[in-house]
This record gives sequence, C-alpha cells and structure tokens, in this order.
Amino acid sequence: MLAFLFVLLVGFSLFVSYYFTNKVSNQRKQILLLKYQNNNLKHKTNSESSLHTTIKYLNPNYSEGIIKDDCNLYIAPLSNSAIINYLNQSTIIQIYDSAEINDELWYEVSILSEDRINSKGWIKNNYINFKDSI
Repeated sequence: MLAFLFVLLVGFSLFVSYYFTNKVSNQRKQILLLKYQNNNLKHKTNSESSLHTTIKYLNPNYSEGIIKDDCNLYIAPLSNSAIINYLNQSTIIQIYDSAEINDELWYEVSILSEDRINSKGWIKNNYINFKDSI
C-alpha cells in the first residue's frame, strides 16, 4: 500500500512538473513574439518619423456632432496612428478641437462612456454630421 502511494505521489509530481513547464514555455514563446512585434513597431515608427507633417490648429465651429458612418477613433490625427476605439453610426460626440494635417481636417472628440476608457481621440471631418454652431 505504501509503495502504491509513493508511485501515486511521484506520478502526481511528474504531472505537475510537466504542466507548469508547458505553461512557462508558452509564456516564454509569447514574450518572444511580443518582443519581436514591439521591435517591428519601433522600427516602423522610426522610419516614418522622418516624414514631414504640417499641423495647423483651428478653432472648431461646432461643439457637438453625430457619427455618419462607422469609423475608427485614433489616438492622434494621423491615419497611420493607433486606433483606440471603434465608433458606430449615430454615436453622439463632443468636439473639443480641430486641426488641419497635411490638407485633411481632423476633430478631437470624446464620446459619452460610463468607464471613460478610450473615449477621447481624433476622427476625420467626413465622418461627422455637425449638430450646432458655437
């Protein structure tokens, strides 16, 4: 009986060791993949930073608007910047600022959100129906 318990304990120990070794191996693979992706993004950002960008800030003529079509909310007023949220058609937005970047008009907006996570960013002019003048 004692030998059976010893074999059972050794078997359980081997199983636990195998299980956690696989977990660590999977985490290591994930970290290496994320490091590779991060390095690629850094390289891409560094190569794009040499592009010339002209930004002209303007006073917005409107304080509110409604989204015409589904669109992305960007972290910066550039089409290649990170997307922080996806806005559905008929979403009501507050307009805070506007800027003309490389002959494109962008608006800094915020959406009503209970958690206020990723609720403020930039969208292009052509996705907004304006509600009222300031």
